[in-house]
Amino acid sequence: MAHVVELPGEANPLTSHNVLSALVLAASSSQHQVQTGTQQLQNWETQPGYYSSLQDIFLDYSVPGEVRYLAIIQLKNGIDKYWRKTATNAIKKEEKERIKIRALEAGIVEPAPLLALHNSLMIAKIMRYEFPQDWPDSIPSIIAFLRSSTQPGANPLQLPRTLLILLQIIKELSTARLQRTRANLQSVSPEIFRLLGGIYVEKVNSWGLLLEQGHADETTLLEPIEQSLVALKVLRRLIIAGFEHPNRDKDVQGFWGLTHSHFSKFLSFVENSGGLPPHVQRLIQKHLLQLSKLHVEMSKTHPASFALLPDSVPLVRSYWTLVMKLGETYEKLGSDGDSEEKTLTERIGLKALLLIRACAKMVFNPAQTFKYQTPQDKEEKKESVALIKTQLFTPDFVVNVMELLVTQFFKFRKSDFQEWEEDPEDWERKEEESAEAWEFSIRACSEKLFLDLVIHFKELLIPRLLNVFYTFANPENRDVLLKDSLYAAVGLAAASLEQHLDFNTFLERTLVPEVQIQEPGYNLLRRRIAILLGQWVPVKPGELNRDAIYTIFRYLFNKQDPLNDPVVRITAGRQLRNVLDPYEFSPAAFMPYAPSILQDLMALVQEVDLSETKMGLLETVRIAVVKMEDHIAPFSDQVLSLLPPLWEHSGEEHLMKQAILTLLSSLINSLKQDSVKYHSLILPLIRSSVEPGSETLVYLLDEALELWSAIITQTPRPAPPDLLALLPSLFPIFEDATDSAPQALQIAESYILLAPEEVLSDKIRFHLLVSFESLLKSTTRQRLGTVPRLVEMVIRCVEAVDGGNENTYNILARSLLDSSFLASLLEGLHSAHEASQTTGPNRKSSPVHGVVETDYLSILARLALANPQIFASAVSAATATPEEQALTWLVAEWFSHYDNIGSVSQKKLHALGLTHLLALNTTSSQSQSALAASSSLPSPPPYILNHLQSYLNMWTDIVTELAEGAGDDPNDPRSGDYLIFWKGGDPATTTATTTTSSATEVYDDNEPPETTRRREWDAADVIHKINIRDFIKQHLHALVLACGGEHRFQEDWLGNVDRDVVASFVGLGLF
Repeated sequence: MAHVVELPGEANPLTSHNVLSALVLAASSSQHQVQTGTQQLQNWETQPGYYSSLQDIFLDYSVPGEVRYLAIIQLKNGIDKYWRKTATNAIKKEEKERIKIRALEAGIVEPAPLLALHNSLMIAKIMRYEFPQDWPDSIPSIIAFLRSSTQPGANPLQLPRTLLILLQIIKELSTARLQRTRANLQSVSPEIFRLLGGIYVEKVNSWGLLLEQGHADETTLLEPIEQSLVALKVLRRLIIAGFEHPNRDKDVQGFWGLTHSHFSKFLSFVENSGGLPPHVQRLIQKHLLQLSKLHVEMSKTHPASFALLPDSVPLVRSYWTLVMKLGETYEKLGSDGDSEEKTLTERIGLKALLLIRACAKMVFNPAQTFKYQTPQDKEEKKESVALIKTQLFTPDFVVNVMELLVTQFFKFRKSDFQEWEEDPEDWERKEEESAEAWEFSIRACSEKLFLDLVIHFKELLIPRLLNVFYTFANPENRDVLLKDSLYAAVGLAAASLEQHLDFNTFLERTLVPEVQIQEPGYNLLRRRIAILLGQWVPVKPGELNRDAIYTIFRYLFNKQDPLNDPVVRITAGRQLRNVLDPYEFSPAAFMPYAPSILQDLMALVQEVDLSETKMGLLETVRIAVVKMEDHIAPFSDQVLSLLPPLWEHSGEEHLMKQAILTLLSSLINSLKQDSVKYHSLILPLIRSSVEPGSETLVYLLDEALELWSAIITQTPRPAPPDLLALLPSLFPIFEDATDSAPQALQIAESYILLAPEEVLSDKIRFHLLVSFESLLKSTTRQRLGTVPRLVEMVIRCVEAVDGGNENTYNILARSLLDSSFLASLLEGLHSAHEASQTTGPNRKSSPVHGVVETDYLSILARLALANPQIFASAVSAATATPEEQALTWLVAEWFSHYDNIGSVSQKKLHALGLTHLLALNTTSSQSQSALAASSSLPSPPPYILNHLQSYLNMWTDIVTELAEGAGDDPNDPRSGDYLIFWKGGDPATTTATTTTSSATEVYDDNEPPETTRRREWDAADVIHKINIRDFIKQHLHALVLACGGEHRFQEDWLGNVDRDVVASFVGLGLF
């Protein structure tokens, strides 16, 4: 080992000596050697015998400690990656057996504590995978080691190391989600519990006796007290995870009673710890914390068992006694938020509050479960609820709890005021976050418990709360701390007090004067008033005096007032969001106050330093922008000027950039068409955020697309060039087919509505269809139907741009072919056709069916309706087959699917497209002139006319359906077709194909331009312009003429149709 040879990774064969050499390199201080050694170890990861070699080195005590440490880390990591049977390059069974047996045997005597810990973690991982099926003797072996470790002459390391291994195993198994794993743990829990409980009691008795006798020698005490602590940690987890019903086990009942006496005993040791060594004292405190954790976890995880275990109600009352003692000194204690500075009294007091809150939950809001409950389970649950409700939550207890919470734990302490002064912004942030982290803060937990009690004991607590409130809540009372606590209580209980407290009177007579009082300490009350208004306005949004509220906020934002320190103004900035957000908010009522409030708010955004605070205030600005709608216009320049510096200074803080983009989206939607003047500032942000390969793409894409969508929605025609230049940035998003694709598809739809000529341009059309083709193959539920609908819209663009020029349709058809979109679509339809031709157990399946097939055929219907000849040629080219062959199966599949179409609009579209195929052998000019002049036309191909019965069935179905609810006025173009849009007017100037539509009118002066465009687009759809009866009648008349007249048509074609089908169609009066 004195001389290490560095060879390329693959050059070294796998031997124990080479593995040791690589570990030495990886553990060295040289960066180059570390890289070389690490690379070599990675190359061996998948080779048989590698992990056994690592364990050999770990078990060699002559190897340096840092090398042994690296060996066990590598081995533990390998267990995670390669132990599962299904893992690629999984460790062989023989090697597994060797590793786990030696890990257990070596782990119980490992001298180095850190190495023993990682070895035990590795064993726990293996147990998660293998117990009990593949390692049935693991727990029995550990139990045997545990028994022998307490025998005379045993290795002194065996007991602590076995306890450590057992602790990690129980930790690992107790976190398993699989019921099988938990059941396996529960099967062995009783035996482990009995054995471990005995060890714990023996160790506690030994060191407890020494302390009672006055022997405080640290050397003598440390070993038994450390071992009892580890045993208690295991027992705590074992009781919670190892027993389905802990209250039914005799051993658990006995141990539960023991925890009561031990808690009192340990507490007395700590309280009278004058001569105890500090380390011993800390270990006893840890025993107390473990017991309190056990009590709280039991009340949460097994609420019924907690209530039914011996003396649980007296236990909770004992905890409450500790809370009362804590209340006496709470104001003088240290920081509320920093767990490292919390005293034992604070920690135990917090556990007590959590315990009482868990008891309230088990009574008033029990957890619901789908798990089967036996009659005994139900009876125990009912009994436990009755026990806690009657014996714990007595009226006196509930009142005492509320009074102590409000008068003591709602109050701020000296340490709070000190932090407020030293770093106001950070203190405010911690207070804002503490509401979410209530399980770690006494004040926040007290607020939650208070709210629970007020909700469930309204009749008892509200009169008492109001009595105290009316006594002290007036401007003459200068006890700021007490009033802050009272206002906090009234704010939390707003929903319960709304019918009992005249808040408007309190607002006008008390809060407005108090916010103007210039006395030291009133900054605390000003902060509370802002929070109080943020809590009450959402509860009574339409009844409170908004002028008084806005006046208060104007006072609170005034930086010139020395009492409005950063905490007051930041809190006001956050709470203003709750004031503005309710539905009842009136922009007009806010406008007189908006200039000063919004100016001060945006100045505050620039003043604060913490990103979290900036984002919280920006959210308030965003809410103001949304709620004020177009009234925000006078302030838009100021809002926009605020954002560029924030964007530049945010650096890698992508959450800030997300907040900025979200705010911009709201601003664009509020400004509507007036937002166009800001495009030059905003579009570069979108471009940089969606640029492929950019670092911000993964963080900002969704927000950037939302902003992009807002801009294009609010942009009037004609589209600005810089907005059109952004369109190609959609293509990479489509190609990635991520979760952002649906939003990108909505943007593409908006572009079609805004600038159809741009979509049809040579630089966009082909690339767009290529992107759609890639999405067509990876259609998910979120994109189902969207891509086909957009392609329909692209086809309709031809009519919107140049009135349906045949040459333009040819160009579009060529792009559909070159992009493979049409080929992919027809491939899917052909698979659907093949599936429909097979039956029985060997029937083929197709991903294209139901609504997917309807959407696919809708594209073909649009193309056929536009130009049948281009349609037929494109289908033939896409399938690389003659027209007759391609259209034969396609039309057959189309008709067979027709009855499965659910939307009447799509049914009409398909009927129009299929009907127009009857003009297949004519050019568009011939078709139009012939239909008008009733001149003869070439007859349709036989493979189309062969479906004449299907045509008659389809026509009968659609005409009958569209006639329901349609008018009977012969001058009404809607006659017989209720899908026709028609405003009315002179019938002479209104035909079935060119109707006057009210859809083009702007219904709302403030509606987004896209809403108007979308209504115009819908009104221009042939579905709403062509009367189905007239269309069928004209095509049928031309068909009869093309077939040589009515007699010839009857003889050659109609005679082959079922008489009932013909009779049903003739009854429509179209033939």
